[in-house]
Amino acid sequence: MGKRIRHFAGVESSEQLAFIDELHALGLSSTIELPELVVVGDQSTGKSSVLQAITEISLPVDEGMCTRYPIQISFRQTPPSTKPSIKATITSGPQTEKDDAFLARIQDYNIEKDSLTPEVIREMISKATECMFGKHQRGDKTLCDATLRIERSGPDELHWSIKDLPGLIRKGGSAQAVPNGDSPRLSNTTIAEEIVRETLRNERNIVLVVVDDVDIERQKSLEIVESIQGLRNRGIGVLNKCDKREEGAGSWMVSLLQNDLATVPHLNHGWFGLRNRRPIEPKLTDVERDDAEEREFNQAAWRNAPKDRCGIKSLMNYVDRERRAQLQKSMPQIISEIRQKLRECDWELKKMGEARTSPRAQRYFVLQFCNDMQRMADASLRGQYHDIASEDPKTRLRYMVQERLDEFSVAVLPVHEINMSFGRYEAELSALRSQSDDPAVWEAAIKQHGIYAEIYKEAMICRGRSLPGSVHPDVEEKVFRRMSAHWEGYAMGIVEDAKTLVKECYDILLRLAIPNARVRLEVSRVIGGQLEDWNKDSDHALQALIEDNQVRPLFTRNPSLEKKLSYADQRRNAIFHGRASPKAAPDAIPRDGSFLSTLLNNILQTRAKLECYYEIACYRFIDNVAMQVIERHVLGPKCPLRVVCAETFTQLDNEELSRVAGEDKTDTSTRQRLERARGRYRDALEKWEQLSVL
Repeated sequence: MGKRIRHFAGVESSEQLAFIDELHALGLSSTIELPELVVVGDQSTGKSSVLQAITEISLPVDEGMCTRYPIQISFRQTPPSTKPSIKATITSGPQTEKDDAFLARIQDYNIEKDSLTPEVIREMISKATECMFGKHQRGDKTLCDATLRIERSGPDELHWSIKDLPGLIRKGGSAQAVPNGDSPRLSNTTIAEEIVRETLRNERNIVLVVVDDVDIERQKSLEIVESIQGLRNRGIGVLNKCDKREEGAGSWMVSLLQNDLATVPHLNHGWFGLRNRRPIEPKLTDVERDDAEEREFNQAAWRNAPKDRCGIKSLMNYVDRERRAQLQKSMPQIISEIRQKLRECDWELKKMGEARTSPRAQRYFVLQFCNDMQRMADASLRGQYHDIASEDPKTRLRYMVQERLDEFSVAVLPVHEINMSFGRYEAELSALRSQSDDPAVWEAAIKQHGIYAEIYKEAMICRGRSLPGSVHPDVEEKVFRRMSAHWEGYAMGIVEDAKTLVKECYDILLRLAIPNARVRLEVSRVIGGQLEDWNKDSDHALQALIEDNQVRPLFTRNPSLEKKLSYADQRRNAIFHGRASPKAAPDAIPRDGSFLSTLLNNILQTRAKLECYYEIACYRFIDNVAMQVIERHVLGPKCPLRVVCAETFTQLDNEELSRVAGEDKTDTSTRQRLERARGRYRDALEKWEQLSVL
């Protein structure tokens, strides 16, 4: 450890900074956005030099060792009686948190030393790389979202930490993270964005964006900074003079320091100027390097630069103020988020129940998801959707089925065959009457006119079985069968639609009741036969209804039929037995009505009867489809929503029960992950309670 220790100026938030560092040590940064001081920048811009200037710790810059994963350097204050110590650990990230093989590799990584020399840091990074990547250490997988935490503790330290991210590189108009010495690889894109962009999107972070004067001239790093969205009010630019070009180099930095807000809008905190502390001065101490930086900025070239924006001390004082302000602002929200995450873990573990390693636990688990499924099924079928924890409209099964029944009712009523369609009965008779006074003309006309022609044709076919001039009863049935033939297609359509809606709702509710995909698969296997029976029963019920409609005699007790027929008879008599057409002579129409033949009169009467009966029979058919098929079978006891029930699954033998409800490796891994997370959140809240008491 060095002879002197650089500190930030503020001490007011030391305990809260220690608490945040403990949250990082617990690994909560993978699920909670914790405030950090983060350093980003393009490769070869002196990012390591800035880190060394702030921490006075020399990080190795060769072999790409520091760029494959984030490195967090933390400082912790300990009681006066303790000895300074160094400790290195690895905390998983959002992606690696779910990788059991990765967690197993880093489980034993724990390096403790007495001092933090470059050799010790190199050892920590080398072993961390081996643990993180395993056999992929030199393969295509060159980035990782886990964090190497190097903690230096001692009585002379103050609590704070800083994180170094993989270097940025410009590609295709966007910023990506790649390891030193490597070109961007497709396999690294997702990891790179998770590491860099997710960190930058954390609004609680303070980000130091490092560029050097050569890249300023090329505008390369400035373009990268401008492409990073979400840095407003959090980005602090660091101009790192690298001594590559002495002539005119300072003028670029002075210009940016004086006009910082207008140059890069995302960096509202402006720019600070530093002297690049590259390892070209390996023999200089940190004090000597600070003195060299001070002499640099005292030269005439920097006379017009604001003094509070030049040098490492100015940067650290500014960052310290911003860091403490951000900490005070974020702390209540962080505690609230930790409590919420703890509740979510408790809820998920409650849904999983106790470890399902015994028949008793397995039966209890089955009973739980069956009860959940039945509760949501009743809610969906009764229209009480507030009991379903989903906003998916497909869970509103009752509403969706009723909507389709409404469409079915509207579609099935009209007679779509052109030669079978109904017109307005009274208007048709008036038009027929006005054509001529000759009954032979009327009879000839109806032979060519829509439904009248169908009735006449059937009457002629059946005339051998009826008295002359009469219409055989079979005529009514035959014509009606053809009039209602299209009902079958619409009925089959509504039933298929209803079954589809049931299946879609069933899939959603099953995922809600049983989050585990393997258990859902086993449940579907158990009830597969019942679902097949449900499908067949629904089809058979519909087919029976359709066949019954085709063979059932034309009959109804609906009183509206007689009323409508009576009115139709009155209008027919009024038109054909009343006053003559104005165009006809008064004596041209006999008053006794003998001019209207019995056959013609029966045909007109049959047409009126069919129209009156069709509407009654159609609505009866619609109701039968809705009640006898949809309600009784599609949504009935064998409905998929109802078959996932305790009666089915609690009767399974132990072997079958274990196959359905037993835990596999995925279940065990998920349970362990949730228990680890719950333990971390509980520990965090306990530490917060201790801090609140102090």
